[in-house]
Amino acid sequence: MTMKIRSIDSLPHLPVLLTLCMAIAAAATPTSAAAQSWRIEPVVRVGGEYDDNATLDIRSDTKVELEGFLVDLLADVTYSSATTSFFFQPRVLIRNYLGDPGFDSDDYFLRSRFSHEGQSSTIGFRASFDQQTVRTAERAIADLDIDDPEEITDDDTGRIVLLGDRSKWRISPFWDYRLSNISTLGADFDYFDVRYEDVLAGLLTDYTDARLNLNYRRAFSNVQTGLLTVSARRYDSVATLSDITGYGLMVGFERALSQKMSLAAMIGFEDTRQSGLTIDPEPVGYINLVRNLETIRVFAQYRRSVAAGGAGRLSIRNSLNLNFRRRLNEKISAGLGVRAYQSRGIGGAVSIDDRDYVQLQSTFLWYLSTSFVIEFSYRYTVSDRSVNMGERSISNRINLWFTYQPRTIPKL
Repeated sequence: MTMKIRSIDSLPHLPVLLTLCMAIAAAATPTSAAAQSWRIEPVVRVGGEYDDNATLDIRSDTKVELEGFLVDLLADVTYSSATTSFFFQPRVLIRNYLGDPGFDSDDYFLRSRFSHEGQSSTIGFRASFDQQTVRTAERAIADLDIDDPEEITDDDTGRIVLLGDRSKWRISPFWDYRLSNISTLGADFDYFDVRYEDVLAGLLTDYTDARLNLNYRRAFSNVQTGLLTVSARRYDSVATLSDITGYGLMVGFERALSQKMSLAAMIGFEDTRQSGLTIDPEPVGYINLVRNLETIRVFAQYRRSVAAGGAGRLSIRNSLNLNFRRRLNEKISAGLGVRAYQSRGIGGAVSIDDRDYVQLQSTFLWYLSTSFVIEFSYRYTVSDRSVNMGERSISNRINLWFTYQPRTIPKL
C-alpha cells in the first residue's frame, strides 16, 4: 500500500480550525433545545515554578536555574446526547521567568474530539494543535491528567535548546461499522505534521508521520473481546533521502476483570522499509491496565513501538506510563506519575538519539472548596545518553498552583 502525504501547510490556521470544530458540532446536534446538553467549564491557574536544571544540561557549572510565574487558562466545552458527543478545549500557558526573558514563552494548545453514532456505524475524529517552545515540547511529560492511551504520543527527541518553537498538528478521523451484534470492522487514520522554527539547522527537522489502521473486533463473551489490527505508515523528513514506510500486524484482546478494572493487550510486528537499507521487522505491542474506584484511579501501560520524531529517523521505544491518584479525605488527594522509556535506533543502528529517560512526578491537591484548589507538585527528571555519548543530566522542578474552577467537578 502506498500513501501519498501532503504537507499540512495548506490546512486552516488555528482560528479557522476553532470555527470548523464548532460548526461540525452544531451541525451534528439535535435542533430540539430540550435535547441539547452543552457544558462550558473554564479553569484559571496561577502559580510559581522553580527548576534547578531547566535545559537538562550535563555540566553542573552551566546549569540554568529558573524561577518564574505561570498563568494557565483553559476552557472545556462539551456536548453530549444519545448519539453524539463533542469535546473542545482551547488553552494558553504563559511562562515568565524573573531575570531570564529568553526562556519566557506563550504556549497554545487545542484539543477536540467528536463522535456520532448512527444505526450501524460510528464516525468521529480527534484533532489537536500545539505551539510551544522546543525546551518543553521535546521532553516527555508524566501528565497525571492523561488516562487515555490514545493521548500518549512518542514524538519527543529530548533535544533541549534555549531558542525555537515547535508546532504540531494531529488529525485522527475514524469510522466503525457493526457487522453484527458481536463483530465490528473499523478504520482510523492518524496524521502528524510537525514544524520547527528558529532551531539550529540539523538539530531538529520538520516531519510528517501518517498511519492507517484497519481494525476488526469480535466479542467472545460479555467480558472479553478479540482484536486484530493491520497498519501501514509513511514517515517523511527533510533529513532523509527517501521516504520511510512501514507495515504492521497486531492481535490481542480486551477483558473486563471486574466492573471497575479492565485489561487490554496486543502483540505483533512492524516491518520498516527505507531505500538502500535492510531492516528486520521489529516486535511491537502494549499492555494497558485501568482501575477506577471511588477513591482510587490507576492507569498503567507498557508499550513497545516504532516511534517518530524530529531527529529525522524512526526509533524503537520501550516505554512505561503510570498514573496513580488517591483521595485521602474530602479535602486532599495525592497522585504519582511515571514516564520512562528506552529509545534505540531502528535496526540496531547506533544513534545520537539513543537514551534512557525517566520522569517521576508527585502531586498534592488541597480543595479549599469545589471552586478553589491549591496544588503542589514535584517533578524529577533523568535523561541518560551514556549508551554512546557519556551524557547524563538530572532536573528537579517544583510548582505551586492556585486554581479557580467555578464549574468543574472535583477530580481525585
